[in-house]
Amino acid sequence: MFVINMNKAPAISYSIACWLTLLSLASLNCLASDQIMVGDTVSTPQDINALDIPLLSETGSTVTINSFKAPVRLVFFGFTYCPDICPLTLHKVASALRLIDRPAADVDVIFISVDPKRDTPEILTQYTNAFHEQITGLIGNVDQLQAITKYFRTTFGYNLLTSDGDQPLPLNEYHAIPANSTYTPYHSSQVYLLNLNNDIVDLIGLGSDIKLIAQTIENAFN
Repeated sequence: MFVINMNKAPAISYSIACWLTLLSLASLNCLASDQIMVGDTVSTPQDINALDIPLLSETGSTVTINSFKAPVRLVFFGFTYCPDICPLTLHKVASALRLIDRPAADVDVIFISVDPKRDTPEILTQYTNAFHEQITGLIGNVDQLQAITKYFRTTFGYNLLTSDGDQPLPLNEYHAIPANSTYTPYHSSQVYLLNLNNDIVDLIGLGSDIKLIAQTIENAFN
């Protein structure tokens, strides 16, 4: 289980940063479903109802993506047990937020877990607070996640370890497997930038450096 002593969060964040610098992107095994980089052409879907789907916040309250009212919102899909892509991405985004010349409240970072079986509000709170106070974790069931990921034109899923090796797990069977099953979620590796008109104004890809991410966030205000 992922456990963080919140009294030592600054030290933990520093340790995460040091560890992340040693990661080799070639060895990432969190099963990213895409590799779109900053600057790629973005097409905004028309169905915005998905942004009003109720989700459980790490605080225990019910919210939607549209509940977040910062001028720029960053949306990222992942899970707290992710060994590489998720901590790497959140570390870079958090570092970029500290570089931009904006009040922290001008950017909301929304971390949507694709692993509701393991990720509880308490675990999400510990996890997101280790990176930045503007990152909020949300939880939805598989049906909610399907509708939201469809809006962002991305996908997610699960591979279940069986006696025959890793096998794709149908989404409609996820709810029936025990939480202690050996399964691995996969998800988009990119961060989506939304403005208050619900336009996807840009994407942040896994290979983007911190300064480029900061500039991309700044550009989203224009």
